[in-house]
Amino acid sequence: MIQPEKTSKYAVVVSLLTLCFIACNGKASEISNHSSNPIVTIERFDKELPSYVQETDSAKIFLFIDKYTPFFPVYCRHILGLGDAPSFQKGLKMFLSNEAISQLYADTETKFSNDTVWITELHNAFLRYNELFAPQKRPRILTHISGLNQSIVTIDTTLLSVSLDCYLGENYPLYEQRYYNYERNLHESDRIPIDVVEVWLRTLYPYQSQRNALLDRMIYEGKILYCLSRIFPRTNEYVLLGYSDKQAQWCKENEAEIWKQLIGKKHLFNTESMLINKYIEPAPFVSVLHQDAPGRLGRWIGLQIIKAYANEKKKEAIEIIETTDNGGEILSASKYNG
Repeated sequence: MIQPEKTSKYAVVVSLLTLCFIACNGKASEISNHSSNPIVTIERFDKELPSYVQETDSAKIFLFIDKYTPFFPVYCRHILGLGDAPSFQKGLKMFLSNEAISQLYADTETKFSNDTVWITELHNAFLRYNELFAPQKRPRILTHISGLNQSIVTIDTTLLSVSLDCYLGENYPLYEQRYYNYERNLHESDRIPIDVVEVWLRTLYPYQSQRNALLDRMIYEGKILYCLSRIFPRTNEYVLLGYSDKQAQWCKENEAEIWKQLIGKKHLFNTESMLINKYIEPAPFVSVLHQDAPGRLGRWIGLQIIKAYANEKKKEAIEIIETTDNGGEILSASKYNG
């Protein structure tokens, strides 16, 4: 259990860029997943890229670049850092011929030639998204190999691409060098639908607090999690957060004390980004709170406030995501008290 203690310091602000990179109890009715026309089409940029690199026909080169614009130049310049060149073929050849990248490509193809469950889940998620958030648009979805760079990339509010090599499973050998132990469970392929929808929600509904206090950020994170819980009604809030059963149990047992310490330490209205990140970002534990407090605990508390607010005000998911990021206003209306 948390042992009460005193101290304080400040918190926050994190916003999404136009080019955006990434890592519940509220129940939604099941939505039919029967559809003659797939609601999600995955474009395998990664599978077509090796052929493009070897292409000598200028017409076919142009067709490939045109097909994958605006993603292609972003991929080459910003994800791979290849500089500025019309076709990027030379740099791409060097990238694909790298021994580690070749292995990633081979392992990704082996993994995802048989693993299509995530596509079905993503299809079902966007069916529910359509019902809950209509008439919002859906993204064009691609897949790519980044060399273990960003897991998800979005360009404006039109396109989203998944780096499949970032979802080869927590025990994939190369991940030991790339990710911390507490991050690796977030790199299973069943996380792809959750991550895709989360990034898409963040792209359409960016954080907009003017004050940038920890409470405001927790409210925003809670709104995102609440909507995810409605879009993935069979996935509990702890799975959405990537928590183990032990971490989930700790949260349940210590909720009242967590809230008490947040208030006692005067963290709620702090605006120091370093402190906010300790509550919001992945970490082995929340160092400013307790060594057993799981990382991203601020997101979980934000969700508890939003669930109380939704119940108190009888709000639907679309109303929740569009509501203010003013933490004080939402907290007061929610009547949440740990």
